[in-house]
Amino acid sequence: MKLFRISPFVQERSRMEDFLRDCFVSMGYPGIGNLEHADQAEVSKRLNEVYGYEGTGLRHAAADVDAFLHGMDDGDYIVILTHGNVWLGDLGDYYYRDDYDSPEEATCHRRGVTWLGVLPESALNPLLRDFVSRTIGAEGEPIACFPLPVDLAGLELFAAQSPGGIVPGLAHATENASNGADTVRSADHSNAYAAERLSVQVDEETVQEAIGVLRDMLRSDDSELRLRAATALLEYAK
Repeated sequence: MKLFRISPFVQERSRMEDFLRDCFVSMGYPGIGNLEHADQAEVSKRLNEVYGYEGTGLRHAAADVDAFLHGMDDGDYIVILTHGNVWLGDLGDYYYRDDYDSPEEATCHRRGVTWLGVLPESALNPLLRDFVSRTIGAEGEPIACFPLPVDLAGLELFAAQSPGGIVPGLAHATENASNGADTVRSADHSNAYAAERLSVQVDEETVQEAIGVLRDMLRSDDSELRLRAATALLEYAK
């Protein structure tokens, strides 16, 4: 099981309301047709023909598409940061919507999502908070996979946002745009409660194991992993 983050922006416009209302996420890239049976070579060919991508630009675009098509699996998790809040969802299979294959709509390539809950970004553990924050700014990649075991992401916090440990479903959280906003406000009020639940749910042995993983990451050849590990350790030290 893997955990991914994805940007709420498609064609430079936030589609978060659409994602929540219709229970899907999208990577964009309209105009290249149904990719259900397309291999990497075919995807690269279409990206070159439609968008004129070459060299590094083509490799980056092809990597985004491949992550969406083949990196993600039914049952993996997805997180999206929007307006200071983070939504968690359970991913489904890839599907294609021809009626949304236009520059205006641009959400033709989709994966179904069962939305599980929402929390303020500030309520997340340091590793997950650092991971989701990279969806914004110059370093933000459209799609990325959590580089550590998923059990270090603290996803149990999303159950802790509601008394009784019940994870809210989309029908309760975002039946419409107004209800979605109400849920975000409710999540803000649950910040302290969620943090309290985290201190109970993560035992000392797990904490020490996570610290050991972070220390190993400090010796990685990957500068980004070293930075993430250092950030997480400094947060923990506070």
